[in-house]
Amino acid sequence: MFEVRSLKLKVKLKSKNLASCVLCLVSNILRLMKRYIHFSFVVILILWACTAQSQKRKNKQNKVEIKPKPEWVIAKPVSSQYYVGIGYSSTRLPNYQQVAKNNAFEDLLSEIKVNISSTSVLYQMDKKNSFREEYESVIKSTVRNEIEDFELVDVYENSQEAGYWVYYRLSKSKYAEQKRRKQQNALSIAIDFFQKAEESEKAGQTATAIDFYAKTILALKDYWGENLQADLQGKPVMLSNESYTRIQQILDNILLETASANIQLKKQTTQTPAISFKISYKKVPQRSMPVLAQYGKHKQSYNSTEKGEISVLLDKLEGLRNSFRLEVSLELAKIISGNNEDKFYKFLLESFRSPSQSVTIHLAKPTLFIRSEEKNLGNLQKNNLLANQLKNALTKRGYVFVNSAEKAEVILEIEADTRRGTESGGIYFAFLSINLKAIDNATKEEIYNHTLPEIKGGHTSFERAGIDAYQKASQNIESEVASKLAEIL
Repeated sequence: MFEVRSLKLKVKLKSKNLASCVLCLVSNILRLMKRYIHFSFVVILILWACTAQSQKRKNKQNKVEIKPKPEWVIAKPVSSQYYVGIGYSSTRLPNYQQVAKNNAFEDLLSEIKVNISSTSVLYQMDKKNSFREEYESVIKSTVRNEIEDFELVDVYENSQEAGYWVYYRLSKSKYAEQKRRKQQNALSIAIDFFQKAEESEKAGQTATAIDFYAKTILALKDYWGENLQADLQGKPVMLSNESYTRIQQILDNILLETASANIQLKKQTTQTPAISFKISYKKVPQRSMPVLAQYGKHKQSYNSTEKGEISVLLDKLEGLRNSFRLEVSLELAKIISGNNEDKFYKFLLESFRSPSQSVTIHLAKPTLFIRSEEKNLGNLQKNNLLANQLKNALTKRGYVFVNSAEKAEVILEIEADTRRGTESGGIYFAFLSINLKAIDNATKEEIYNHTLPEIKGGHTSFERAGIDAYQKASQNIESEVASKLAEIL
């Protein structure tokens, strides 16, 4: 009985402890859950705040991307006060910003027009319209290099279209002022050249006057298409037009004269032929005037003497036809100084009518006479084989032979002889030496002197070997001797 009660008491005590433990456990769990809920709430708040901030940034980005296009992107502005340039580039290009800027600058330049007046000096020079396009291109390049004070107005980038736009503008009034200053500087230089040209012309210094008038024109080359005027002694003068007209008037009054337009010459090298010319301006001889003489492929420059005389030497007659033309012209490039690489300078030179003179030269073949001393082993030959062969070859080329030395203009002299060689197996050898001269009968000077290489002959005796050498030599007269003499004569 006692044991049963004890057991029941123990069970009751154990039951009380168990309940207490359960309560304690539940309490701890509740406390942990409370802490966890509090921590989770804090984490949720942090996450919500970050998400909200990120969303705000995304909204801002979306607002930038969907920013509407400016009006200047949709339609290029038209302004009475500004030149406007709009440039575009795809953002896919690595240097898209610079590309867009370059395009905007080129677009702005396209609004600055190059106007060419029908009364400008360019029209006066460019009669065939061969230089107009090139002139406009050069002027545009000049404007591109010298333009100032253009401003960046705005840029626009659209990521959805992968596009980038640039807006430039240039004040028309500022550009006009910049151009005016440049014009005034050019005019002041041109006026100085023009006045020096007038002084030189009055003093009779024709070449110097031409040069200064040309310098006046070149000083104003950026305005050849315009009617730019200068104030000279109270009168408006278009210096480029006036200078160009005066140069052409001077050139039209320069005369290049020669005794005859057709001249017959003898082609002999001991006396170099010379053709005389005279150069004058309004009947006044011109000294130190440069002229260019051309005939065949040969060119030579000359300067006139104090008396305005020029002597053109014809010292390159080889290879010319029996008739050819000698062209003599005023060498403007040596009168008008400038840079040969400058397109404006070259065009200016080519636009003038320059005085020239042409002479037709007829080359008459000289009359010939042959003296020949042809020996075989020291003995004179009855038959002058070499002389006959040379005469036939030159006659075919149009040369005339006379029957006496006194009547001839050129005398040909042949000296030939053989010498003994060796004998081998019954064959005898001889060697022939030949010397040929051409002598100007008037001056007695040698035109030509040539010794041919020895020619070997072989036969059953030394005498016949010498004859064999002569026969071989006669076969070479046509190709080796006659052709060379024809060039010289």
